Amino acid sequence: MKNIELLAPSGSKESLIGAINAGANAIYLAGKRFGARAYAANFEEDEIKSLIRYAHLRGVFVYIAINTLIFNDEIEDLLAYTDFLVNQDVDAFIVADLGIISLLTKRYPHVEIHASTQVNTHNIHQVKFLKELGVKRIVLARETSIDVIKQIKKNVDIEIEVFVHGALCVCYSGNCLMSSMIGGRSGNRGECAQPCRLPYKLYKGPQAVSDESYLLSTKDLMTLEYVDQLIDAGVDSFKIEGRMRKPEYVIQAVLSYKKAIQAYQERKILQLSNEILKLKKVFNREYTKGYIFNEKPNDINNDYRPNHLGVELGTVIDYRDNKAIIQLIETLEINDGYRIIGNKDYGNTVSRIIKGDAMVKKAFPNDIIKLDVTEKIDVGSKVLKTLDADLESSLSIYLDENYKKIPLKGEVYAFSGDYLKIDLSDSNYSVSLTSEKRLEKASNVAVSKDQIIDQISKLGNTPFYFEELIVDTDNISFIPIKTMNELRRQAIDEIKLLREMNRREHQIILAQEKAKESQPNPFDLVVKVTTKDQYDEVIKQGIETIYYEDILDIKNKNEHIIKVKKRIQQHGSNLIIEPSVIHEVGSLMENPNHYPLITGEFFNVTNIYSANLLFQHHAKRVTLSPELSKSRLNEFVDLFKKQFNYHPNLELVVYGRVDLMISKYCPIAKTFKTKQDCHLCEINQYYLEDRMKSKFPLINDGNCNIRILNHKPLNLLEYVLEIKQSGVEKIRIDFTTERKEEVKEIIQSFKKAMLGEYIKPNPKMMTYGRFLN
Repeated sequence: MKNIELLAPSGSKESLIGAINAGANAIYLAGKRFGARAYAANFEEDEIKSLIRYAHLRGVFVYIAINTLIFNDEIEDLLAYTDFLVNQDVDAFIVADLGIISLLTKRYPHVEIHASTQVNTHNIHQVKFLKELGVKRIVLARETSIDVIKQIKKNVDIEIEVFVHGALCVCYSGNCLMSSMIGGRSGNRGECAQPCRLPYKLYKGPQAVSDESYLLSTKDLMTLEYVDQLIDAGVDSFKIEGRMRKPEYVIQAVLSYKKAIQAYQERKILQLSNEILKLKKVFNREYTKGYIFNEKPNDINNDYRPNHLGVELGTVIDYRDNKAIIQLIETLEINDGYRIIGNKDYGNTVSRIIKGDAMVKKAFPNDIIKLDVTEKIDVGSKVLKTLDADLESSLSIYLDENYKKIPLKGEVYAFSGDYLKIDLSDSNYSVSLTSEKRLEKASNVAVSKDQIIDQISKLGNTPFYFEELIVDTDNISFIPIKTMNELRRQAIDEIKLLREMNRREHQIILAQEKAKESQPNPFDLVVKVTTKDQYDEVIKQGIETIYYEDILDIKNKNEHIIKVKKRIQQHGSNLIIEPSVIHEVGSLMENPNHYPLITGEFFNVTNIYSANLLFQHHAKRVTLSPELSKSRLNEFVDLFKKQFNYHPNLELVVYGRVDLMISKYCPIAKTFKTKQDCHLCEINQYYLEDRMKSKFPLINDGNCNIRILNHKPLNLLEYVLEIKQSGVEKIRIDFTTERKEEVKEIIQSFKKAMLGEYIKPNPKMMTYGRFLN
């Protein structure tokens, strides 16, 4: 049976040490820049160097996350960073930016590149494209089902990594702009403020149809009960999420999944209930088996609480004299943490437990106890245990750097007239050293075999121990203790160095890109429509190039009236049979007749290498990311032409309600407890209202994936001529919820702006997005 990799997160040195001691085969971490968890502790370069040595010494791989979008002005620093990491024997890079994937696979042909889940890989055509780029492993989107995984493994020779435990994003990865557009902290840049963990109300038109709750907050993924199915499906790497979480969480997750993997491989039965209870105690938001095992989308959400729920401890049955009187259903002891759920939650650490009239250190299920509180507590409130001090203590032993020792086999040869010789070996390496001088016959008392064993076995604070040490001696030799110590130290240092070093040959190649011919095109206006009314009005306004969502049935099309392919293409063929706007790389593989393709904004193009990659794969035009600022846009075309020696045909969205999220989960179906395909959103307009009273429209993508639109439209009307001057050739208006009258007014405004005439829009009614950052 093949080896299954258990891949653990490390946001701190303690998490890395704990994960390795608990049995992780590989660790993923990030430096201070370019990682998708910018607010984790993360590591300086010297720390990374040290941690790679620590992990390699113990036979554990280290993968460095570069899973953010990269801007042009960052590429020089990025390559200096990756060059440094390659020279430190990093085992792989986890990369999200398509251009950077292309760049790194060429620059470091002997270093593995793993496509991050941020690439949103969820079908076989995308996998084939990424393999063609040189990607060694795909971290699949969390929405990918077990059946699709089996199909990929059956048809493509590539490593597959899946998330098996931890936090879930409610949005398809790499498609979330919510934090970026409403708060200025980009999830695609590792700065997500997690607006999905905040409360919202659902509105049907002007009327609220739900109370305020955590309508976008997901449960945590937990697949411990499905490890056998993951292994049988061919999954190569089990990935635990949690670079922002405490070391004890990482340790427990590794311990539990390691046990489950080994139990299945050894055909043993593992009682999972105790492991699941421990996992709940270290962190949970309730658990889901996830989309990977076809969880119903409504059951992904936990609208109750967005934070750690621990395990149920008991119920408040009375309150008096600043004490909560609780009937327990779970053990409680001093230093445990608890939270009482009410209109206002109350939490604390247990400093004393009163049972009857006595203080006790520990209480048990069915006991009635009193806890000191500083606020009035409502009778009937549920009590949660949020920290189990005994469990945390048992996990802390794994934080010892030398908890796990490496077994060695040794042989020592000591014969008078010959050199003292020591051979050391582990499971992969061996070293052999001899003393500088020959041994002499003892004039008095010879060194015994037991004395040699005792001296050579003194490994002190090294990470090694002898599982076997054989000494062959003539029992007549004199051996200075200093000679034995020096030879032992030299042998240990050599085998330590061999284990720390990567076995791959290093090669850094500065690749030259092939130029292609291209001429600038006229500056023009493109319009995308979502409804038939919008389409009819756009035709009236004389717009030549029109994109239409493929939920529409448009007759009398021509080469300028172009269908927008759905962003999520999980099942079946995605064969291109006409000119199309596409949003995922699989479509580039499904265009044998080379129909003109326009790549949409969700390719997340923020640098020239991403744009060039798409042009090299026959894209006619490339839409830039809405996260690109004006200053970066102004440099984009010139940098591109300087690097690749041709003019890029670029497009930019200048008006529209930006898609903040696209989700397999539907808050409408959740609220009304209907099936996912209820189509309620097609009958009435629904909104989510946040704490600021902003209302975010909800629309369907045609496959019952919900799109959450920004509450204000992006409007770059006053920057149209500056955008033209930058070299962008097409500006696009995106219509979603606009009425016919608005469509007419907006198109006419932009036509005037293209001639230098415009009225500055009301800033309260629109947003500049990230354009002015």
